[in-house]
Amino acid sequence: KRIDYSLIKASGGMTLLNSGSVSSTTSQLSFDTTYVTTTHRHYRLLMSGKVTDDNTGIRMRYKNEAASAAITSPYSYNVTDIGVNDSYTKQTSVNRIEITNQHYLGNNTNEGFNLILDFMSPLSNTVPTMAQWQIGGANNSDAFTFQFGAARRNDGTEKHGGFLLYMTSGDFAEYTYEFYGYNK
Repeated sequence: KRIDYSLIKASGGMTLLNSGSVSSTTSQLSFDTTYVTTTHRHYRLLMSGKVTDDNTGIRMRYKNEAASAAITSPYSYNVTDIGVNDSYTKQTSVNRIEITNQHYLGNNTNEGFNLILDFMSPLSNTVPTMAQWQIGGANNSDAFTFQFGAARRNDGTEKHGGFLLYMTSGDFAEYTYEFYGYNK
C-alpha cells in the first residue's frame, strides 16, 4: 500500500518572501499584498539599519485590506525599555504604533539598530491583527537600549494587506531586511 507524501510531510518553518538592502536615505519600508497573502497566517521581519536624524524613533502602521492606504486609527500598544532606565509606555486608541517609544535611536557611527518584528493574523476578520517586536540599538548618547512591545488594531473585524515602518523624524539612512511567512 502507498500513501501520498503530502499527507505525512512535516509542516512548519518559514519561507523567505522578500529580502533586500537600501544604502541610501529612504522614508519607509513597506510590505503589501504581494507578500501578505492567504498562503501564510503570520509573518516575521528581520531588519538592521541606521537612521538619518539623531534622537528619532521607528513607527508602524497597518495597511487596509487592499494595501492601498495606511490606517491611522485606532491602535493600542505597550513598549518596555530595558537598558537605560527600565521604563514602559502603554497607549490606547492612538493613530500609530511606536516601536521605539522610550529611548530613541542615535545616528552616530555605532548607533544602529536590529529589529525582529512579528506581524500576526493580518487576514483574519475575527482576531485583531497584532504585532510583537524586539529592538536593540543605541540611543543618541550611545547607551545600549533594548525594547520589546506588542500592539494591535482595536478593530478585530478588519483585514490588513500589509504594513509600513517609518520614522518619527528624518529617514532610514540604510537598512537590510528579510521578510518571512510562517508556513501553515
